[in-house]
Amino acid sequence: MRLLTGVMLGIISGCSQASLVPLFDSQHLAEASPDSRALARCEAEARGYPPYAGPLKMGSKYDQSRSSKDTLDRQAAREYQQQVEEIYGYLSFLGQITEYMRKPSPAIRAAAQQCFDLALEPWAKAQALGQRQASKQGEAVRKWFLSSLAISMMKAEALTDWQPSAAQRDWLTVLAERVQIHASPRRQRMDLYNNHDYWSSWAVMAAALVLDDPQRLAWAEKGYWLAIQQITPRQGGVVLPLEAARGKRAAEYHAFAITPLILMAEAGTRNGLPLYEGQGKRLHALAKEVVHFWAEDGEGVQFAQKQVAIDDHKMAWWPVYAHRFPDRLPLPAGKGERFGSRFTGGSLAGLWQASR
Repeated sequence: MRLLTGVMLGIISGCSQASLVPLFDSQHLAEASPDSRALARCEAEARGYPPYAGPLKMGSKYDQSRSSKDTLDRQAAREYQQQVEEIYGYLSFLGQITEYMRKPSPAIRAAAQQCFDLALEPWAKAQALGQRQASKQGEAVRKWFLSSLAISMMKAEALTDWQPSAAQRDWLTVLAERVQIHASPRRQRMDLYNNHDYWSSWAVMAAALVLDDPQRLAWAEKGYWLAIQQITPRQGGVVLPLEAARGKRAAEYHAFAITPLILMAEAGTRNGLPLYEGQGKRLHALAKEVVHFWAEDGEGVQFAQKQVAIDDHKMAWWPVYAHRFPDRLPLPAGKGERFGSRFTGGSLAGLWQASR
């Protein structure tokens, strides 16, 4: 399979100076001085999020004695929440700042831009979450963190004049490198290759877009095509077999797994990669299936067990897909903002100028 278009090969070989196209369209407002009150409030809150200095030794919140791993271990879940509270709290804070960047006031956007940079810099200088040692779940937290961080950065680039500092670029590079080191060997074990690997590929692709790094984009694209090969016909629809094995959470895990695939397909398409073409067309069938799962409309593939309802935040991919293909799976009217995840920096609705 040809993984790169001629344009991308030209970039890698140094024959072109073209930059990678970010995930979102530029929507800058006129320059303005930051709103002083908004900036002061944000700066004060930012001081409450010092760089995470703990270990990445988290354990799974699911009962590991069950092959389906679909039952929460209450004690393990409590411990996990305590371990990730600082990390996810910080990601939520970054997401809140980028939401202020959507405001119609140039002064509020300018304050958000300045506060965003202030919130990032201490974490970047500490290279938080960049340690070599991590548990399996710790590696998962790291890649989810990288995904959210890079998306928030791309939002800031699209909505304001923010650009990453040298320390922030170095931090992003370290995180991407750690994710690749962990994820690369798993590509030799397709019996294990699942949503975790999809998220690893997307996290590195997102970092590549911020860093303008076509080699990391190419690495991520390989992971995308491995995932696409796993979309399998069943009952007149399609499933991801390893996610379908998750018992009562099979539907939920399909929604979680498709998010990084749609994000990669969108980012790749914007950069001249035909990720929705050829075997990539399977992604349309999977998207349709996941909407059936979310809607609980009785259509599409049926699993043996009654399924856990899919929370809206697991559908963060939908606004991205609906933007690209507005006639295929239109969003519920006026409800695009409800679909957002901590792993995507919040909602991705409204970050493009118009449907493509």
